[in-house]
Amino acid sequence: MNGKLKEYEKYRAETSPASPTSWVSHPGVELFLASFLSLFLELLLIRWVPSQIQVVAYYSSLMLISAFLGLGCGVLLANRGLGLQRWFGPFLLLLIVSILAMHGIEVKPSADELRFLSGALASTVSIPIVAIFLLNASVFVPLGELIGGYLRRIPPLEAYSWDLGGAIAGTLLFGLFSYFWFSPLLGCIVVMGVYLIYCRAPMNLIITMAFFIVSMAVMLFWTDNTGIWSPYNHITVKKIEANDEQKPVSAPVQGIGTMRDPPFYVVQVNHAFYMRNGTIDGRRYSRPHELLLGLAEQYTLPHWIRPRAKTILIVGSGGGIDVEAALLSGAEHIDAVEIDPAIIRIGHEYNASQAYQDPHVSIYNADARGFFRQTRKSYDMVVFGFLDSQSLFSQMSNIRLDGYVYTRESFREAFALLRESGLLSVSFFSAGKPWLLDRLVSMVQSTTAVVPLVYTDSTERVIILAGKGFVPKGPVRFLAYQRLAWVPEGTPEATDDWPYLYLRSRFIPVDYLVTIGVLLFVSLTFIFATSDQRKLGIDLHFFFLGAGFLLLETKSITTISLYFGTTWFVSMVVILGVLIMVLLANLLASRVERFSLNWYLPLIVSVGFLYLFPIQNAAGWSFLLRLLFSLFVIPLPIFFAGLIFSSTFRESGDPSFSFGSNLLGAMVGGFVEYLGMITGMRALLLVVMIFYLASLLVKLRLGHPSCKTI
Repeated sequence: MNGKLKEYEKYRAETSPASPTSWVSHPGVELFLASFLSLFLELLLIRWVPSQIQVVAYYSSLMLISAFLGLGCGVLLANRGLGLQRWFGPFLLLLIVSILAMHGIEVKPSADELRFLSGALASTVSIPIVAIFLLNASVFVPLGELIGGYLRRIPPLEAYSWDLGGAIAGTLLFGLFSYFWFSPLLGCIVVMGVYLIYCRAPMNLIITMAFFIVSMAVMLFWTDNTGIWSPYNHITVKKIEANDEQKPVSAPVQGIGTMRDPPFYVVQVNHAFYMRNGTIDGRRYSRPHELLLGLAEQYTLPHWIRPRAKTILIVGSGGGIDVEAALLSGAEHIDAVEIDPAIIRIGHEYNASQAYQDPHVSIYNADARGFFRQTRKSYDMVVFGFLDSQSLFSQMSNIRLDGYVYTRESFREAFALLRESGLLSVSFFSAGKPWLLDRLVSMVQSTTAVVPLVYTDSTERVIILAGKGFVPKGPVRFLAYQRLAWVPEGTPEATDDWPYLYLRSRFIPVDYLVTIGVLLFVSLTFIFATSDQRKLGIDLHFFFLGAGFLLLETKSITTISLYFGTTWFVSMVVILGVLIMVLLANLLASRVERFSLNWYLPLIVSVGFLYLFPIQNAAGWSFLLRLLFSLFVIPLPIFFAGLIFSSTFRESGDPSFSFGSNLLGAMVGGFVEYLGMITGMRALLLVVMIFYLASLLVKLRLGHPSCKTI
């Protein structure tokens, strides 16, 4: 063992370029801060960029992957001594200016996937998206070089512990920062303040500060000071004036709860329309209001079909109009479930009905599926509000925020909460997609075993109604709504294993494939362009470990979120749990003398168990059992994979090369997650197993600790 360490020290002395230096004396602390900086900036950009370019909200998982590309490239370049760190300021400024210049850009709508509010005559989505992702990757190349330099100065396992510690700290701080006081300006100040630690040379410090100041000035100039940052989106509120113009506001008018002729407001998510907010009580107006009439028929139709419902559950209660409609219809108690706390706050402040403050209303800031499983109540009516998601629920998943709400299993759980003679109501905006309407109606029919009533209007709003123990009757026309004679078209239903409501069928849309293809081409080009005579390409062993790890982590997040809800808090806790599991594996590896191929056996067995285990079984367990299963069983493969990584990383002759290859592998694993659009989520575990078996085959073929390269 001593001989191995001496050999490593000799190699490091011969090959390491001048290491980065900072005002911090300990290299481990410097690596910790560099990892913290990378993770924090990564999450910051994933939150900020969609607020300026709405379509990016549907691609945030690819934003994460492009960050992995930049970090991996930078780490692999660490032995070149190129000094790319000095380009961090210019690259960050270029990204900020480019994002703000493309603010509000519209993209061509997809015929195969519903993305709300895409421009009919706009440009193709691939060009701006690819440009954004390449700019994002360039920002992380200098940070990757910084990390790679420190990996060469510290023994591998110690370095990896510092790196994981920084990642954990970055995730935790950003989670708290995001929930309580998120501001992109304040976040950039944190990033820039940490990065200045590494600018020891006076000239470098001055130049970097100049770029940072310009970046801050540009962001400050374009900042919307009326916006609200929720844990999920950037939200703005506009008042609808008498001339139908919309004026941004930061507070409602005084006395909105009691005034005559109260105003209506428009709530926007990432600068795109999300919902209207106001009272539908006609008694509050001197003369009929056009918006009031349109909204009233939309929200009161279920109560006209099933009158005198006393207890009502509303999921996706939004600004509270669904709640007001239930109160006006005589409901005695209403449970209102809304996942976004900022939307609840807006409902409290801007809805003239003040429905959320009514004593008959209980508000739950929770995910719908989580509430379905936790409640022990039964209801006369369950109402699915207009949830229409405009973003993904996690930066590590391509599933929409409401993906698990609109599945066959979700409708079954909701229907089970109804009393006899109860009514299930599902409202949605179908956006002129016949396959989407067919899917929703098919799921309601298959889970309730009754043919539902279906109403639609000229704006493509749809209301689907199914009775429990009775057949709901309704007129052919209800104001602007016309009853639809639905004929099944065979559209595949969304399930918990395939939660892609907004995707026409089981395939990957072309624009995703184009974007993924471009990023893969860029990464392959980089690998071959930067290869030296000593190494050609990547370290296959660590590459496959990285691919398997990120795909497994993504799958774990989606599974655990299904058990506890797709809330922002659950996603953060799961990511933290995964990082802690890897850190524990690294600490154990430091106490084990050498790597053993036998560790692949529990890894493969644990992945196989998760594949064979029916996930719906655990969904019905008690909270404690689900928690224990999520903390100790689902992440178990991650622990064994971390043990294999750490023990082989310690024996690596070039830690930067191995770590960079691992990051590039993680990027590929992130791409492979999109395969779930075809296969479903469960089958991804087979792909994880293939990646880990490929890593095992590389080790078996070479028969020694160093890994094969291409």
